[in-house]
Amino acid sequence: MTHRVLVVTDPMCSWCWGMSAAVEETAHLLRDEVTFDLLLGGVNTHATQPIGDFGRRHLMKLWHEVNATTAQPFGYKLPDDFIYNSTLACVAVEALRQRLGLAPFGFLHRLQQCFFVEGRNISTAAELDRVAQEFGWAPEELLEALEDEELHSRTRAQFESSRRYGTNALPNVLIEEAGERRLLLGGYVDSQMMVMLIRQAFASA
Repeated sequence: MTHRVLVVTDPMCSWCWGMSAAVEETAHLLRDEVTFDLLLGGVNTHATQPIGDFGRRHLMKLWHEVNATTAQPFGYKLPDDFIYNSTLACVAVEALRQRLGLAPFGFLHRLQQCFFVEGRNISTAAELDRVAQEFGWAPEELLEALEDEELHSRTRAQFESSRRYGTNALPNVLIEEAGERRLLLGGYVDSQMMVMLIRQAFASA
């Protein structure tokens, strides 16, 4: 299929988690029409200090808003000494992509569930390794992959690429045809709207 849809997303993006079920349903409904892929956006990629009380209160407010809009569940808890930086989690997603040879939406959405619902610290290599074991990786296998500088470089390149399409907010949806990408939508939409917009975009291309 020459028609591609790229979801610009992140394991620690609240609205991305909110739209994850809609993405899965849309990909299923359009499975015979378009190819789905993901582009990693990166959240707070320069953060080095644990999130403070103000940041925690802000996130709790945001999560209630996302839940009210999307009905996605939240556990409303954050790990202790949590550094809100998604870089390592994104590298883990890219490691799964390399191993599978396709977009690892299942692993991405499981990481989001671990963070937003279960309150697990997916900014740490040890926690990411535990989640990867659910997907068939041997213990510590992902830890070795996370040391690969080429993997980090490809992930950073995605961060840079994701910011070229007219919005810095996540999630976004891009469409690609004949190698040309353009922004289709920025922000949350449900699956019904996503399916309609994607079909319209490719019909008029």
